[in-house]
Amino acid sequence: MRISCIIPTCDRPELVLAAIHSALSQTLKPIEVIVVNNGREKLTLPVDLNNQARVYNIVPYAGVAQARNFGAVMAAGDYLAFLDDDDLWPPEYLANVAEAIGAGARCVVSRLDQIVEGRQTVLKNPHGLVNVAHLLVRNPGTGGPNVVIERPLLFQVKGYDPKLPPSEDKGMILEVLLAGLPVVTLPNNPVIVGKQRGGFFLTSHIKLAEGIFQFTRKYGKIMSWRQYLYNWSKIFYYRYLGGRWWLLPASAVSGLLAKFFSPFRAEDNR
Repeated sequence: MRISCIIPTCDRPELVLAAIHSALSQTLKPIEVIVVNNGREKLTLPVDLNNQARVYNIVPYAGVAQARNFGAVMAAGDYLAFLDDDDLWPPEYLANVAEAIGAGARCVVSRLDQIVEGRQTVLKNPHGLVNVAHLLVRNPGTGGPNVVIERPLLFQVKGYDPKLPPSEDKGMILEVLLAGLPVVTLPNNPVIVGKQRGGFFLTSHIKLAEGIFQFTRKYGKIMSWRQYLYNWSKIFYYRYLGGRWWLLPASAVSGLLAKFFSPFRAEDNR
């Protein structure tokens, strides 16, 4: 089974080494490890990893979606296993995924765990929650490091949408479901999520609000009015935290009002 490992990284040269080693330590080894660096500085691996992983330095700060898409284009595997630079795969991770693929899976999502005070605990378990209705309002745990997808299928759904950070993960899985294809979840196959993502600042809240706005703009037509308003409540909330709740384009306001009043108009026309 030909599985390529793709690791996007940005300005964390020390952390990415641990991620690479976790990929190379799999009981079922990937055919290649591709590191896509979109950080400010060029990334060079230590000598002992030069022949075990391949690095591509792309446009600085192009974003994780672009980095993953670039890695997918360069990959030779039939399946693409994504891993973030501050996360780790336990040794049996790919072997467990391969078992699901052998049973017919084309897209596999595993569990997300974290280490808290030295103990491994569940962060998010997407099992039973990967469906269109759930993904339209929240991410049940379809992240970057716990997704393995058939390479042609990723291209069929047009990869990760760079306009949706940080919703590009659930957006890609949503596209798979909208294409009528199942997503297999592995509730007992954990990925260890790192704790190096940094604090939340005003700019982080603004970027999060923008990502939710773009997600709502893209998928609003298939949302119920309750789902639509729920997403807008999150947009207002994160804009409020970022100090910019009042900055809304006129088109966004008109779209919000139209969606809000649509159920009442439908009732009037009965």
